[in-house]
Amino acid sequence: MLKDERKLLGGEYALVAPKLSHYQAVSDMDEDFSAAGEEPYCGAASRVGYALWVWTVREQARESAAHFGGNPNEILFLMRGGEERVLACGQLRPIDTEDVLTWAGHIGYSVPPSLRGRGYAQAILRLLLEEAFSRGMEEVLLTCDETNAASRRIIEKAGGAFEGHYRARGYNKRRYWFSRGQYP
Repeated sequence: MLKDERKLLGGEYALVAPKLSHYQAVSDMDEDFSAAGEEPYCGAASRVGYALWVWTVREQARESAAHFGGNPNEILFLMRGGEERVLACGQLRPIDTEDVLTWAGHIGYSVPPSLRGRGYAQAILRLLLEEAFSRGMEEVLLTCDETNAASRRIIEKAGGAFEGHYRARGYNKRRYWFSRGQYP
């Protein structure tokens, strides 16, 4: 988990682990996804459901999740200081499982539909890369669906080196690598 919130743009944005106090912000974000016909990020219909989701997210981030066939996966929100609004969601998967090294990648991100096109995907990607490298990762894999042109542009703009495709098990993914030397 994050020891400190990582800052971007003079402290304006931060990566924040989900907290119980984020219930309304996450509910609003889920409504945004639903209104656009997309699957809600959290999907909790109540405060109790959200509390269970927060607990599950914390447990899922533990390295021991790999021993149960999962991918340790930390969920982190991009938020602006002083605001209770989730601008983007990110996943950091620091353990090299088979899924991470084939189709999932070390990092994933999503931006609520009404907030797309404002640079939040680029911001959360940069912060997640900085977090990965600060933990000692030397290389980070990102993947995106072949049909997701927006994500492809974000990854390429950030400096991802295209390696090729992963086309197996029903996936059609583009694979990009980032190396530690690219980021401080």
